[in-house]
Amino acid sequence: MKEFLLLIFLCTVTTFQAQVTANPPDPIMQCDVFNTGDEMEEFDLTQREAQIINGQSNVVVTFHETSGDALSGTNAFSNPEAYVNIYNPQQVFVRLQSTAGQGWDVTTLEIEVVETTAPEQQPNDLYIDDGDGDGFAEFDLTVNNSVMIGGLNGSDFLIEYFITEDDALNNANAITNPTQYTNIVNPQTIYVRFANLNNGCFAFTSFEIEADELLGVEENNVTEVRVFPNPASDRVNLTSPFFSSESLVTLFDVNGQTIFSEVIKEQDNSLTLDISKLKTGIYFIRIASEGTTSVDRIIKE
Repeated sequence: MKEFLLLIFLCTVTTFQAQVTANPPDPIMQCDVFNTGDEMEEFDLTQREAQIINGQSNVVVTFHETSGDALSGTNAFSNPEAYVNIYNPQQVFVRLQSTAGQGWDVTTLEIEVVETTAPEQQPNDLYIDDGDGDGFAEFDLTVNNSVMIGGLNGSDFLIEYFITEDDALNNANAITNPTQYTNIVNPQTIYVRFANLNNGCFAFTSFEIEADELLGVEENNVTEVRVFPNPASDRVNLTSPFFSSESLVTLFDVNGQTIFSEVIKEQDNSLTLDISKLKTGIYFIRIASEGTTSVDRIIKE
């Protein structure tokens, strides 16, 4: 009977003191987007922590360059959320440490930068002189498709155009009618996502579009216009010193299509726009006055 009770006790202690187990995670694949061809990218290693922990509690995950560092618990990566690989592919060593006295375990995480096919040629800058001198024109952005495809198989690629760099990188708010795009500032940078349909990776590039003469119509990054609330669902209020003189206020959608345009007479530095009937999305408000132009983004909820 005593032997039976001792056996139960030992089993209980063994179970209670069972060492943690580092579960092998899935690899992380990253497209070679920035400086295409250098095979170096930024990885968020922490996205695999849940797999490594696999439901265990009271544990801490750290990432290391060598197996020796992982085994000794030294030289953990200080910023695993933004780790840049040092060779490709790379094996990262992972240590799972118990904070409740149940030991530690080590596993590995494979990271790899996947080759991205860059455009055969960079897109051309586009210039239109339609003679009216207002600094704005309608562009067919897709004339650059054949330039970038070159001798590649065009059916393997999807080419999309964007107004902002962030949108291009995040594949959000692509210009829906790139064959008829009206610039919103002059000159304007257009961002391109050159996606390989075979592996899902994309290259990133840009080009300039310009209409007529510059005429001083350039994007003004000085915060001379205040837009609030933003995001908004019904109305947005604009305040600007521009309104102290006659101003041209124009609202565009992400495709450069004019939604609203009106000359505003001198008033008390403020304007309210009704956006309640607009579709949810991103719009741009341009205020031009006395040779100076300011462009701001409005988000319609």
